Formats: sequence, structure tokens, C-alpha cells
Amino acid sequence: MHLSHVVIKNFRALENVDIDLTPHMNVIVGPNAVGKTTILQAIRLCRALLAPRTAAEANQALISLGAASPHFPQKNFFGVLARDSSKPVEVRCTYKLSELEVSAIEQSKTALVQRAFQANLGQPFANPATFVQFMSSPEGQTAIANITQQLGSPIENMKKNKSLLLGLTLDAASGQIRSAEGFAGLALAFLEQNLNPFVSQFSFFPADRALPHGETPVQLGAADTQQQLEAHNSQPHLKYQRLKNVIFNSIVMGDEHHQNLKDEFRRIFDGILRGRQLKKIGTNDIGLLTVQVEDTETGRIYEIDTLSSGEKNLALTFLLIARSISPGGIVLFDEPELHLNPSVCKELLKFTLDSYAIPRNLQFIMCTHSPEILSGAFEDDRCALFHLISPTNISRVGRKALDEYSEALAKLGSTVSEALLYRGTVFVEGDDDVAFLEEGYRDLLKRFKIKDRGGRKEVEKVAADLQRLEAEGARVDPVLLIFDRDDLPSNLRSSNAVHVLQWSKRCLENYLLDLDVITDLLKSESIANNPVRNEGDARKVFRDLAFAQLDEVVAREMYSTMGYVDPGLRPEDVSRGDLVQMAEALYTRADNSRRSLALAPRNQWVSDFTRRCGEKRKELEPVWEANWRDLCDGKRLFKDLPKKGILRISAKDFKRRILRQMTDMKSENWRLVESLLKDHLPTESSTAQPAGQPASTS
Repeated sequence: MHLSHVVIKNFRALENVDIDLTPHMNVIVGPNAVGKTTILQAIRLCRALLAPRTAAEANQALISLGAASPHFPQKNFFGVLARDSSKPVEVRCTYKLSELEVSAIEQSKTALVQRAFQANLGQPFANPATFVQFMSSPEGQTAIANITQQLGSPIENMKKNKSLLLGLTLDAASGQIRSAEGFAGLALAFLEQNLNPFVSQFSFFPADRALPHGETPVQLGAADTQQQLEAHNSQPHLKYQRLKNVIFNSIVMGDEHHQNLKDEFRRIFDGILRGRQLKKIGTNDIGLLTVQVEDTETGRIYEIDTLSSGEKNLALTFLLIARSISPGGIVLFDEPELHLNPSVCKELLKFTLDSYAIPRNLQFIMCTHSPEILSGAFEDDRCALFHLISPTNISRVGRKALDEYSEALAKLGSTVSEALLYRGTVFVEGDDDVAFLEEGYRDLLKRFKIKDRGGRKEVEKVAADLQRLEAEGARVDPVLLIFDRDDLPSNLRSSNAVHVLQWSKRCLENYLLDLDVITDLLKSESIANNPVRNEGDARKVFRDLAFAQLDEVVAREMYSTMGYVDPGLRPEDVSRGDLVQMAEALYTRADNSRRSLALAPRNQWVSDFTRRCGEKRKELEPVWEANWRDLCDGKRLFKDLPKKGILRISAKDFKRRILRQMTDMKSENWRLVESLLKDHLPTESSTAQPAGQPASTS
């Protein structure tokens, strides 16, 4: 059995998604809080409500999702499950059956009729013997005949399609629960209920895996059986609390089970937790259960409880999969990477496939944030990788079409893995800019990866490559490029996937020049060597530092207008021809540079240049007087603060304190940056700006 198709509508974070699953390994990735775990919860809830294995399974599943209360059992709260409480929640799961499963259901028609009869009476889990008298009456016989007739068509459809559709509809307004077809739930529950209580065809492994530590009570008999049944789906967290029960049961059930347990530990240690081996399973000198592990390098022997959280999590999870999932079963696995070293994560997928999914014909549906697991899914053709992009969009990621895209992202310093694990990537100039956005706009950017992108020219070239791929219909995940203004406005234009924002101020640090906040900080003796008294003092300190940059600005601008040819070597001068041709090209460039230089004597040139710069400075001073906080080099200004002896703390720490206070106050500059980010961040549909619109400088 395996899930072949799932449709989810209006369930928590998901609005409308459908997914075609493969029989063995399915990996779902996407940004935080986009709804990956919600897919697993929807599948689990549909199974618990329509095909429960125990009497408490449906209610326990609802309680775990907050849709029911153990203190108010007669009322459901379906509104917490709905994205829009005015619309119904729908979940449809198509299960593909094996020939053996189809045959088992067909040959058990009498038992299915009995179960349907009890379900109609509202007592599906009662002892069948209690209904003997009623079933023998004319009314009972008529009811059984009707049920037998009703099951005929669904059984024929199942034989023909070798599948069952489990369809669930929850109406938040009325509190009603409806099933698309009662037979599917009846048949799936029948297959489950015929298994040994310690084995299941369907099991949910949640991200909340509280591992037991030390000695735990061990039960045998009916109480433990019920706990084991609940652990499969209705209360999956019980799996980890019951681990020692599982181990102890294997010991007392005989030598064959004991040996199987040892073999399973050996497979896990040899396959993924190398350097260890199982030494002993049994009881210690005082009669307590002990599982001892040996370090093969040092020979040291220790209790399994002393393994790291990640190692213990992994070893005991796979032990549970081996011991409790029947061949042909389905495993819902949320965040398998918890507490694990990245090097172990990289091997996790292959180990799962080679040791469990393929040999035992198990289907895994995994949700992960791990780049290493994602990378493993890329590299293994046996894995299906799905990208949950938004509440309405989940798509399978094809490998061949990603090669060119991957190369382009690599030039930006990013990877396809990051593009899939986040809603989009934001590229900025410098590590300080990364810290600025991460600290100041954490909630707004929590689903985005923020990276320092490097030189602008290379980035503009790669952005053009991405936009070309986008125009050709290739997959391009959302990217936002943020440029400092400096003296070089970008000509790059935004497209649907590649967004461009250029700050209106010279650089991001200029937005930190919030004089109210700065004044408040510089009044403190712990921050300033000479604390300021008021806003005027603070303004003078920063204005003077800003105006100290004006001569350099004037000199650069004036020199650039003089039209001198740069004698520097350029790639095109040496990229073609032989050495003679290269030499001629280089001489020509040097000669042109010499000729472009004015022939005036040195003193006259210096005097003339100084005069012209002075005139330009007088022209710019009024503009700077009004706008120095926008026009100065903010990065350099903050670096100059400790050099001039103004700060007792580092410039980086000072900027961090300004940002924190701006964030707490929601100051004008903070709100301005927030507005610009909101306008340009890629949306779920990646259409923040129409294609071809120029970079914004608002």
C-alpha cells in the first residue's frame, strides 16, 4: 500500500494543493511556516477520522491538533483547522493497494459487512458477539442484506482500480464531518486491525520526539497493547516513551526476536552511526533493563542513554520503524534532521532508502529544513523532491532543468537548496547589511535567506542570466537584489522573479543616522568618551564627520569630468592574438592615456584643479547642508567614529544599539526601510513588480 495522490483544501496554512507521490521516498521542502508539516497532519487526520484503528484514535488526533478538548468531549473546534472558517476543510487521499491487499479485502466481505453493521449502530469497536441476537432478527437480516448489496459496487471498483479514495470534509460552521465513501475507511481500518498490535501499516513520526532518559516502567499485557496501538497515529509521541517496552518485548518473545533486535541495531550502527556496535541487551546486576554500546575505536562501553541526542534520536527512530512498520507500510516523518550533525544528515536519505524503503517496500513522506537531506534527494533518482512554494503551489523539482539555474545561483554565492528552503533570497552589500536586516526586520524576513552578494558588476551579469532563464520559461525562484546608491545608479530592471531595490540614500548605514536615537545613546558615559548634552551636540559631531568627506567627493567628481583615459590593462587587450598584437594594444592604451593628460605645467595644473574643486564645493555645500545624512558615505562615517575618539565601544556595537532602539521605537527611518522591503520582497506569486520595471529608488 502507498499514498499515490493527496488533495488538501482550506486546511490550516494550505489553501489548495495537490501532490502526486511516489511509492518509496518523497521529500517536501520549503520555507518555515509555509505548511510542510500541515501536509502530514492532513494525511494523518484523514486516516484517524475515517479509518481509525482504535476507539480513541479520532478524538486523540483532534485533541492533538487543537480541534477537540479532553475536558469538553462533546464539542469540536473545527475553526482552528480551517484557513477560512467560512469554507469547509477538504482532504482526499488516494491509497494504491497491492494485489495481496485487494485479495484480502475481497475475501473478507463477510467480516466487512459485520463491521459496517456495527458502525451503522454507532459501535464499531464493540465485541461482535453482543450483536448476535439483533443480527438474527428479521430487522437485522434486512440490514445485513442491504449492507451486503451496498458493498458490492465499491468492492468491484477497488478490484478494478486497485485503489481506495479516503475523502474527508469538515464544516467549521455546522461541525459536521463527512466521508466521500464509507467503504474506503472501512477497508483500510480492516487491514490495520488485522495486524499484530505492535505492527502498523501507517505511522506518524512527529518532530516532537521526547527521548526517554534513565529507567522507565515496563509494562506487558493489555495495557501495553493499547499504548502501542495509540502510538502508531493517535498519540505518536508515545513511540519514544515506550522504547524500552519495545526492546524488552523483543527479549521476552524468544531468541528469534532477540536476534532480530540485535541485527537491527547492527544495521543502524554500521549504516549511519559508524564507530559503534551493540554490546549487550538484557538486564544488569540489579535487574534493570540495559542496552550497552561499545565504541569500536576505544573499546569503551556505555549505556545507550549516554549517546548524543541526535544519535539516540536516529538509532531509536529507525529501530521503531523496523519493529513497528509492516512491509508495504507508510511512514510520515517530520524533520528527520533534529539534533543531527550535517555529515550524518547527508547520508540519512540513502541509508533510509537502502535499509528500509526499498527492501521493506515502505513509503516515506518526509518534511525537512536540512540542506544536506535536500542535496541527497537531488542526487538520488529514487527520491521525489517537492517544493512547497505557497499555500496554493507545490511542485516536483526536476533535476535536469536545474543545471543552468544552479550555475547562475552559484555565481551569486547561493545554492538551489537555499532557493528551495526559503521563500526567496535577499542579496545585500556586506555582512553588516545582513546583520542590519536580520536584526531589525526579523519577522518580515523570517522566510528569506539574506546573503552578502559581493561585487555589483558580476551580480548584474548573473541577474541578467536569471532573467533570461525566466523569459525562456525555466524555473527561477524569487531573488531580491539590494544595491547601495553610492555614485552608480543601477540600470538593472525588475522582472517577476528577479527583483531589484536601490536605496535612495547612499548606503544602508545612512538609514541609521537617526539623530534622536543617536543623541539618546551618546548621552551615556558607557558609550561616548565625551557625552553630548542635546541633539544639537550630536548633530554637530556627525555633520562634521560627514562634511569631512566632501573634499574627496568633489575631487572624484571633478577628476572624472576631465576625460583622462585609464591606462590600466583590460581583459580584451590580452584575450586575443599573439604577443605582438597584445603588446601593440597595450602600448596604444598607454599612449592614449598620455595624450589625454593636459600639457599644462604641474603647478598650473594643481592650481587650476584646486580652484575648480573649490568652486564645485561651494556649489555642493548648500545641498549637503540640507541632505548630508542621505549623501555622505554612511559606512565610512561609522568607521570614523572610533578613530576620532568619539566612542568607547566598537562602531559595530554602536550600530547594533541604534538599530535595536529604532526597531523598538518603530522610528521614521525604520518604517521607511520596512516599507521599501515590503514593496520589493518577492511575494508568494513572485510578482511584486511587473516585468521590465526599473529598479526602485524610493
